[in-house]
Amino acid sequence: MITQNPMYDPLFFPTFQIVGVLFVFGLGIVLFFARKDLKAELTGELGKRLVGWIIITPLFLIAVFASGIIGAIILLFFFFRVSSEYIRVVGVERPYALYMYALIPITLLVAAFVPSLYFALPAGAILLLTLIPILSQRVNNLYQQLSFAGRGYLYLIWTTGHLILLQQLAGDGLLILTAVSVALSDAMQFVVGKLIGRHIISPAVNPRKAWEGLIGDLIGAGVGVALFSFALPTEFTLIEKIALMVLIGMGAAWGDLISSLVKRAAGVKDWGNLIPGHGGLLDRANSMVVAIPLVYYFSYIVLEVRK
Repeated sequence: MITQNPMYDPLFFPTFQIVGVLFVFGLGIVLFFARKDLKAELTGELGKRLVGWIIITPLFLIAVFASGIIGAIILLFFFFRVSSEYIRVVGVERPYALYMYALIPITLLVAAFVPSLYFALPAGAILLLTLIPILSQRVNNLYQQLSFAGRGYLYLIWTTGHLILLQQLAGDGLLILTAVSVALSDAMQFVVGKLIGRHIISPAVNPRKAWEGLIGDLIGAGVGVALFSFALPTEFTLIEKIALMVLIGMGAAWGDLISSLVKRAAGVKDWGNLIPGHGGLLDRANSMVVAIPLVYYFSYIVLEVRK
């Protein structure tokens, strides 16, 4: 994160210009589908995705471009909010929920200041998790609660914490590219699926997500990578940019399916109601959960291992 005026960052104006154009384009798509009923479309799935990303993307960019303290506040809000949505929906009991919350700043601090220890965090977190029933002597629903808290940490906190490692590895450019590409992938998956989707990937998990929609995932990710390729480190070749596009597109789809799987098991439609009528923060951010670690490890191979 930079500490000077964010407008001095060479990525600042190009990023907001591109994102602004994309939002206008997205609104145009919504209006196209809403020729008969605008209200229904705005409160429908496509409208939810557009409104969600209109709120999340500027906050994400502010966190990237702003000074350290502002970025840290936004980042903490994001992690605490998505964790609270998961805890409520899944039914994580209080001591385990408090443990998950405590792991958020620890995970982010390790990622920022001791990244070499980051990969040991899951083992340490799950091992320490067993101290809760030992010290509290609460063994009711033991395996269920250990599973809920452990999976929640791995699913939300540890995976998404890779965004700090990604920023340290390649700077703000790759981080912005990933976020915008994931947002476009998420939106285009729905658009293409709605237009030509016929074959559902997993009806029991998400009856609306079609195999054809994966084409939209790749298109959206490809547009994002193409628009922000100027922000990539020069070490990325054309083949590696294409591979990055595939990883982001498939990672976004995978993250969305994992989210649907957990919600279906919990018997809920949305993670929350942060945006009335548009679901919770995790309903939009779920596409980043898998994509960010995939981008980090691929970029690490390109930028570090290949040296």
